[in-house]
Amino acid sequence: MAVILRYSLKDKIVFYLEYVILKIFFIWFEVKKPKVKMFFYEMVYSVKKIMDRSFLFRSPFRDNLVSTRFGIFHIRPYTIDMSTVSPAFERRDIDYLLRLIHRQKKVGKKILFVDIGADIGTYAITVGNQFKNYDKLFIIAFEPAKSSYALLEENIKINNLNSKVELYNCALFNENDKEIEFHFDPATPTASWLILSDSDNNNQKVITKTLDSMLREKVGEFDVLILKLDVEGVETEVLQGGENILNYDKEVYLLVEDFVDPSVIQYLQKIGAEFICKLTPYNSWWHLH
Repeated sequence: MAVILRYSLKDKIVFYLEYVILKIFFIWFEVKKPKVKMFFYEMVYSVKKIMDRSFLFRSPFRDNLVSTRFGIFHIRPYTIDMSTVSPAFERRDIDYLLRLIHRQKKVGKKILFVDIGADIGTYAITVGNQFKNYDKLFIIAFEPAKSSYALLEENIKINNLNSKVELYNCALFNENDKEIEFHFDPATPTASWLILSDSDNNNQKVITKTLDSMLREKVGEFDVLILKLDVEGVETEVLQGGENILNYDKEVYLLVEDFVDPSVIQYLQKIGAEFICKLTPYNSWWHLH
């Protein structure tokens, strides 16, 4: 029987309260540079999102570097990159992820964190910096867009995480070595997706890989697998390409973007994933085994 995804009124209220508090107050303590510009951008961005939830407000600034309590990030000027590296970005999910890893660390578990749709490194760098001295944690990040991947490489390097993070410039899917077009808008780089039909001028060709083919040599070395999927609507296909990995006899946690294509929820239920919680409008947490 299908489980109804529970995004409780309490969680919604907490999300919006934290959203306001983080962006108005905490930003002054958690952003090192540029504080004032980040505050201004976050305020305008938030107001515009209230007026039109689908609107993605691009930064009006030429700044190409942001430093926060979570790391140092090279960004693209005049894009929405400034919002994605803000300490307020998907903060409830990031805090839950850090608590989850901390619990596994306390009992000495070997952890593999896989960032699928890494963009310029918000999640990978946050996790890497927070657990830089825990040698039983390793990170693998996948990003298909060439300019995002180039910044991801720079950001891993500037945060001294090269030994802890392995990067791949490819798209994960349910089929290996398939050439697919990838829609990429340089002004709103996080709003990108694989093209399965018509094409346009903003598309790039990418070669697909499956999770099984990319992780089968590594996953056996770890006790816990944590996957973060943000692939703008092909979450189900990515999971289908990782059926063997997901069936390994080990704990698996999944942070899955569910608002672009909610059908991924039915797939997760079909493979026996247990719903844990939904803390933001964008993602939900699941557990296998």
